[in-house]
Amino acid sequence: MLTTKVSVIIPVYNTEKYVRQAVESIRRQTLKDIEIIIVNDGSTDGSMTILEELAAQDERIKLFSQENQGLSVTRNVGLSHSTGEYVYFMDSDDLLVSDTLLKCYVKCKEENLDFVFFDAESFNDEGTLPEGVFDYKRTDKIEDKVYNGAEIFKIELDRFEFKSSVCLNIIKREFLISHNLIFKPGILHEDQLFTVMLYLNASKVGFIKEAFFKRRVRNNSIMTNRFAWKNMHGYLTVTTGLLQYASKYLEYKKLIDLFLSQMLDAAVWQAHVLPLNQRIRLFFLCVKDYKKYVTNKTLLTLLLKSVVSGK
Repeated sequence: MLTTKVSVIIPVYNTEKYVRQAVESIRRQTLKDIEIIIVNDGSTDGSMTILEELAAQDERIKLFSQENQGLSVTRNVGLSHSTGEYVYFMDSDDLLVSDTLLKCYVKCKEENLDFVFFDAESFNDEGTLPEGVFDYKRTDKIEDKVYNGAEIFKIELDRFEFKSSVCLNIIKREFLISHNLIFKPGILHEDQLFTVMLYLNASKVGFIKEAFFKRRVRNNSIMTNRFAWKNMHGYLTVTTGLLQYASKYLEYKKLIDLFLSQMLDAAVWQAHVLPLNQRIRLFFLCVKDYKKYVTNKTLLTLLLKSVVSGK
């Protein structure tokens, strides 16, 4: 009997237009000793019908269904059903290059890695995505060697090249279990917390400079929807979680501060589109609790950009 080398976990919610392509890109992987764990998160479109058809065609597919509980819970459910040596979290509207799992598995085994990360390319259905939008590529300066997680995290932050998407990592399952790494339920931008914790807990990390992951940019997705308070709530929850971690592990305090100065400053800048009462609330919250992470320029933008632009 073949061992399960990689468990691919795919949460699905109302992606009937894309989910077949996403699953087929996993079925076509050159590494065959995999399981494909698909969790239907209460889809109300035709996604489940497509998934049942695919499951009937491939015994490696394990299909589960639940009432809608959100991306974090759905990924955690998938992880609880996984049996592979390594785990990959795939989104149901994206694509994966066919030799990704094989190349990553071989590197992880040869170098005994906790996880390996790689690059991505973004695209849309119209083929009109401007260059540089949703950029997931690192520079050539990251060497092909085994890094400590905190070490490579610092290198990426210093170059403004840290990418939080969990879809850019293949992770040893026992590593996740031993460090109790799961996704925080009930928030957006859960990858920001999960991936930072992944880096900070890892002792052996590798990088493959190939754009294995193909991220689809589409309307009405989490990435492209207008910034709302629920986005800001997610970022603030991530901040709280990381500051709590830093209070226990002081050796990571400066590194976490560096990350928060990048993440929060960018998030607060995006928040200038919020209603005035929410912007005022956020302004005073930043001044009170997060001033070291948000620049004066960003705070002024938060209060005044909508006024200046007439919005």
